[in-house]
Amino acid sequence: MSKAGLPDPDLKTPEELATLFQTSLTQGLSSKKAQDILLQDGPNELDKQAKPTLAMLFVMQLTGFVIILLLAAAIASVAVNATGPNKDDPLSYTTGVAICVIVIINAGIAAWTEHKAGDALEALSKMTQASIYVLRDGKEQKVDVPEVVRGDVIVLGTGDVVPADMRLIEAHDVKVSEMALTGEPEDVSKTFKIKAKKPGEAEKLTPENMVFFWLFRDKWQRPRHRV
Repeated sequence: MSKAGLPDPDLKTPEELATLFQTSLTQGLSSKKAQDILLQDGPNELDKQAKPTLAMLFVMQLTGFVIILLLAAAIASVAVNATGPNKDDPLSYTTGVAICVIVIINAGIAAWTEHKAGDALEALSKMTQASIYVLRDGKEQKVDVPEVVRGDVIVLGTGDVVPADMRLIEAHDVKVSEMALTGEPEDVSKTFKIKAKKPGEAEKLTPENMVFFWLFRDKWQRPRHRV
């Protein structure tokens, strides 16, 4: 269940959240309703930046500090020879022209290599697309992470990726890694219970009954947690 647009989901009971998202804690969403939400909200994935074109990559290669120095040296060489006593001799411009040719060839090779590397990474990301179990129509179904929608009851197992910011509704000896989120090196214990803040108690970086879009890890095998 996404936290987006919902104030303090960690302070609401699972039943309140189920009512808010019009879902069932035991049956999950229906396949039709999940499809409707997906069409309305779009896929569950981060916004992707436009992939730079080959021409853009080529221009970017020419903006490096060393490349600019080489181009400046080439222009200076041509300018000096153009105003010198050998200005009519084509061979006097070979140094400047050679530098320009080498810079252009190097930029072209680098741009092409980066372009192909980007294609390879994109293809690899599609091949390794994570999937997750959700509860729909009263049954566990395996879906791709981009197809997870608000109101889904997620079933997490050992090593699963947390597909979105979610509120735990069942948890037993759960620990998650939040190092990328908070910088905390140790795994963080989680619970499904609502814990009120005690007077004088330091505020925690993340709620104890929430898990976030990072790698999920725990110490148990079964049953999976429903989130």
